[in-house]
Amino acid sequence: MAMRQFAGAGLVIAVAVGGFLSIGRAAPPDAAPALATAPLDEAGGWTLEAVLALTRDQIIELWSVSPAPEFTEFKGHYMGLVPNAGDPERRASTDATMFDESSERGYWLGKAYMPTTATTGEGYNRWRFPGGKIVRNLRFGTEAGTSLIDGEPALMMYYGAYNEGNTLIDEIRQLSHDIFLGMGTRETEDGGRSEPGHFVLVGPTDEWVGVD
Repeated sequence: MAMRQFAGAGLVIAVAVGGFLSIGRAAPPDAAPALATAPLDEAGGWTLEAVLALTRDQIIELWSVSPAPEFTEFKGHYMGLVPNAGDPERRASTDATMFDESSERGYWLGKAYMPTTATTGEGYNRWRFPGGKIVRNLRFGTEAGTSLIDGEPALMMYYGAYNEGNTLIDEIRQLSHDIFLGMGTRETEDGGRSEPGHFVLVGPTDEWVGVD
């Protein structure tokens, strides 16, 4: 069986083609390195270890200077992570909301993407529940578009395309060959956008399956 392994900041994840296997997970360190001194790989690129050691503000900073991914090449399943180094309170809140398989939502495994034209496509989220049950839902439409946050190119994700009344819009940019940064905002009462929530995608780990 072909395997891909990612390791860093107390996290070791092995991904098998066609499946997801979490080998081990530990909380990232409370102290995040400065971006100029973050550990890089031998080629000078970003490692998962470096990304997991970043704070929310550092993730946002990197996202703001990163390019949009190549739209038609961004497809398949991607593992989802939410680094919050240096902020144990935010990390605990995120874990309770996004990474608890006993919760109503489940443990967030990540997102999936499939381009259907050169500039548009669709996707969904993946969740794990007790007993290893995997659910694929919370569908969204995708577009090679312009960021609502800074007006620069981004892969845009529109949840309202399949979920009436859902104003969540995620925006993806590429940090390295297999690491992608995301920002999500919702519409506010005054018609503006909320403060962005951040996340990281790693992959692709395996192929598109489709929603349940």
